[in-house]
Amino acid sequence: MVKRLIGMNLRIFGLVAGIVFLLSGWGCGSRKDEATDQQKPAVEKASLPRELQELNAGIQKDSTNATLYYKRACYFLNKREFNASLLDMSKVMRLDSMKPAYYITISDIYLYGNHTSKSKDALEKCLSIEPENTEALIKLAQLYFFVKKYQESINCINSALKVDAHIAKGYFLKGLDYKEGGDTAKAISNLVTATEQDPEYFSAFEELGVIYAAKKNKLAVSYFDNALALEPANADLLYSKSKFYQDIRDWDDAISNYQDLLKKVPGYKHAYFNLGAVYLAGKKNYDEAIRQFTEAIKIDSRYSDAYFARGTSYAQKGDNVSAKADYQKCLQLDPNYQAAEEALKELP
Repeated sequence: MVKRLIGMNLRIFGLVAGIVFLLSGWGCGSRKDEATDQQKPAVEKASLPRELQELNAGIQKDSTNATLYYKRACYFLNKREFNASLLDMSKVMRLDSMKPAYYITISDIYLYGNHTSKSKDALEKCLSIEPENTEALIKLAQLYFFVKKYQESINCINSALKVDAHIAKGYFLKGLDYKEGGDTAKAISNLVTATEQDPEYFSAFEELGVIYAAKKNKLAVSYFDNALALEPANADLLYSKSKFYQDIRDWDDAISNYQDLLKKVPGYKHAYFNLGAVYLAGKKNYDEAIRQFTEAIKIDSRYSDAYFARGTSYAQKGDNVSAKADYQKCLQLDPNYQAAEEALKELP
């Protein structure tokens, strides 16, 4: 038993030494140390936010308090001052290296700085101390998802769910893993479970809407509506719902939803463009199509697709002069726009 404990302590010591080395490597020279910081003029110190002043004062009184350094590291992390946060975490680790939460914070710092391998190392060090730490397992699953290692991600999530079967984020991430892996049925099952565990899980409702929309299944609308109940002015979601109606050729509902989107988010050029497409292809109302495409062009004068679509509307209406002008403008903006080139040749 004694040998086992000694072996474990040596292993932890090695992990700590490694993480401190990594921390000092990134944070070195990024911010003056406390001694220099305390020498700043009183006026400059007073200009610091109150929370930071209080943390600095606490550290000045007790420079061996790991908790105070940790709180300041989290403060810097929230302000996206990653080097300063890492510098404080290196001091935290020298004072107290056995708290899993510290490694999770280090992982977050590295992840925000796009150092994914170092972020993974920190999470694995956390799990070497506390193998059933669900927060670390879920964060590690996210990292595996980002690098498209979906089965490894699922394995981490399953380990977390064995500890706590009610982690909504775990089911959500598993849903994404299965979706990316091509197993739509399991993706749906896990995303639904995520909404059962957390009825306000916006992203899970949104993903379910997207999946059913791709199937052209009207269940998409109910999931989009559940998500919109949580974020009524979400432009991307309003667009997705409108586009679903357009894709299933429900022209009237598509128009109604695009108009609703434009009331809530004026200037959404893609909504104007798609309204034009609905009036052009679905309603055969060329004048209204032209009006909508024109609105899109007012928002983005380099919108080559809108010039082409408006040109097509003019051509359908029989106004070949205006059609030619729009096709030429489209090609001016994008010389490789083959459809515009072919349309020009077909004009009388």
